[in-house]
Amino acid sequence: MIRLVVLCALQISLINGYKTFQARIPNGDKVPHPCKPNYIWHGVGHRNAQGGGVRNPFGLDFDANGKKWNRTLCMKDSDDDGKTNGEELGDPSCIWTEGNSPSQTTGLSHPGICEPSESDHCKNTTQFEFCQPSELDCPYINETGVRNITLRFTDWQVPPAETNYFCQTFEVPHDQDYHVIAEFPEIDNRYVMHHMLLFGCDDRIGYQNFTNPAPCGMSSGGCQSIIGGWTLGSPGSCSPKDLGTLIGKSSYKVVVLQVHWNNPELKSNYRDHSGMTLFYTPNLRKYNTQSFTIGQSYLNIPPGKMRHEETAVCPASCTRDYLNGSMYIYGANIHMHYLGASGVIEQYRDGKLLNTIARDDAYSYDSPVDHGIDPPIEFKPGDELKMKCVYNSMSRQTVTNYGDSTSAEMCFGFVATFPDDKWFTYCTDYEKIHLCDAARPENGGKYGLPGQIGDCKFAHFWLNQSVPMYTNLVKYCDVSKKVCKPACKKYIQDEILDFPCFKGLAASFLRTMTEQDPNAATFQSAIESCLEEAIDDRNKPISKGNPAYDRLSVVLMLTLLMTGNSVF
Repeated sequence: MIRLVVLCALQISLINGYKTFQARIPNGDKVPHPCKPNYIWHGVGHRNAQGGGVRNPFGLDFDANGKKWNRTLCMKDSDDDGKTNGEELGDPSCIWTEGNSPSQTTGLSHPGICEPSESDHCKNTTQFEFCQPSELDCPYINETGVRNITLRFTDWQVPPAETNYFCQTFEVPHDQDYHVIAEFPEIDNRYVMHHMLLFGCDDRIGYQNFTNPAPCGMSSGGCQSIIGGWTLGSPGSCSPKDLGTLIGKSSYKVVVLQVHWNNPELKSNYRDHSGMTLFYTPNLRKYNTQSFTIGQSYLNIPPGKMRHEETAVCPASCTRDYLNGSMYIYGANIHMHYLGASGVIEQYRDGKLLNTIARDDAYSYDSPVDHGIDPPIEFKPGDELKMKCVYNSMSRQTVTNYGDSTSAEMCFGFVATFPDDKWFTYCTDYEKIHLCDAARPENGGKYGLPGQIGDCKFAHFWLNQSVPMYTNLVKYCDVSKKVCKPACKKYIQDEILDFPCFKGLAASFLRTMTEQDPNAATFQSAIESCLEEAIDDRNKPISKGNPAYDRLSVVLMLTLLMTGNSVF
């Protein structure tokens, strides 16, 4: 399996595999693995023993029953092996209730797998292949010279919030150059672990140092290159024999490990110190790899639609100017959330369709497809990548926008390529704006920031005006929100209400960039201390549905600007 499995899974939510569901069935944490004595099948309702992905027959019945244990589910024989689910899980009388001890805790079997599997009956029953090895088989880690390093989070409390992105910085060996050839997960708390990403930090452009685990939203402290990762159910990753991710003396010396903790129960007593082990070698391989991102960060999906399309383009103008030469595509993944129905990534040359890079005709958030490409496809400077995401919003009552949480949506393609090109790893759109073009110096762009969005000179604002604005708001305003100071109200009226970067598409772009910023509360409090009075004095009634409030709400999360982080 190519290394793309985890590099491109990114925010793949596999909520149904979390251990919280184990507590909803009797002996949910004790179900034995049919093929491995003394091993537990953690994802009881899934084909993957670790959880996540396609459900097995019991998982389908559990979901259809409202994800609860009762007599109806207990009396079913989901796997058609002649034993009820209750008999297999130690509740033969169907009297167990959540939080209590089952009447039996031994002699258990799997309710989603027909056993004994070697029996004629079970052989004739449609079953998935459940005895495949779950450990990563990577023979290259045994080669001469291969070393390893384990990167683990400091033991840390998981906040009582459903979605948490935390980052911590680590040094990697840099006495010489090395190739990372494999990654193994080191999972501590399976109740909350959703996925991990490893970002390389380019010391040419600077980065934020997370000495201890700290909130980081979906940004990674200025470290933009995805060089590794893990998602629930994956045993790890192993690079093909000619490929490796370069770290060391001439490459990444520092990395940021980002974890996504999912805590839907909002518990405050969870802790975690998960991480990953990297296997690296001084015997450099032929090619350096990288992950290239295409996608759309402006989503406005109306409710109640069977089909809604969003598109993105990495234009020929950008690939022609920014690529140093041909890159070769050896895999890709499409990423959306639960409204995602189908998607496609295509390669165009001179306006004509050349190749389909990835196509999901029936997209499943819980079952991401790894589109391996062998032999690799050549992508030349001047070629285009086009992406289309299709959504079904029949389940929604309100508009769904872009966002980190699983209730929001995304439209990204993660394309595995070689050789690497550290200056061109993202080519994303914001509505109809190609950010790669908008960031050109001749368009007012700087350091990858778009020069102009509407009437907002965005790069100039970001680099020159945002810090003084933040400083003045904190200086003039009462962040405790107890009083509205006259100087604060005047500053908001004079400098904030009509500022072009807080209007229209520019405001929306800022909101996207600063979503889940951990320091936003202070900035928000400063504004809120006088926001209502400032608008009332100008005879503009404020409400959350008012455009004035909407554009100002963006300002409340501008603290990210103070760190110099960017999402593109």
